[in-house]
Amino acid sequence: MATLSLDQEVIASHKDSGSKSLTSLDKPDTVILAMRKLREAIVATSRRDIFAKSVYFFIIRITILLGHSESYHPALQYLVHHIHPITPLGDDEREEFIGYLILDLACRQNDLAVAFHLRQLYDQRSKSIDNVLSALVHGNWSLFWEAKDAASAYQRRLMSWTDARMTEHALNCLGKSYMSVHEAYLKQCIGLSWEELCERKKLTWERDGEKIVIRQMKKR
Repeated sequence: MATLSLDQEVIASHKDSGSKSLTSLDKPDTVILAMRKLREAIVATSRRDIFAKSVYFFIIRITILLGHSESYHPALQYLVHHIHPITPLGDDEREEFIGYLILDLACRQNDLAVAFHLRQLYDQRSKSIDNVLSALVHGNWSLFWEAKDAASAYQRRLMSWTDARMTEHALNCLGKSYMSVHEAYLKQCIGLSWEELCERKKLTWERDGEKIVIRQMKKR
């Protein structure tokens, strides 16, 4: 119960953090090192029981929020491919943790083929995961941001690995297709406000009231 309580406290304090790392921990490097030693101890003793499963749940959730793929990815692999066959995950646990592995493959590693293979292998039928995969396959930035808004903090953190790629794709499409767009529509497309976009990108676009001018009409 202590593990679940700590999980709940962490997620409650970071539920509005979006794609930000869990930097409010006093010493994240110390936490990561402790998690790694605990994970290595379980692997060394070949434990695949309920205790090992619970420990891996905790390690995966915390290190996902920390954005530390070197910790959560091998932990997910071991949980799904080694612990699960011996101590099966419940239905909700399967959906959660196999979903994390699929999101990591699709968003961080950009390996959609393996992500779809894993989805088929474990008969993963999650509308939220399917929406993310569909958005990535078709470059549907609107669906991607909608799926992210509806996702859990853990899922949002995993999806954030592809934020820049999706934003860049949306900007390229807008730049080729429109002369100008409404500011609210721009934010819907790229997941950033105009001010945030200007901080991150050097654009020739200009703001005119609530309208963003992408290209000026050429004078004849």
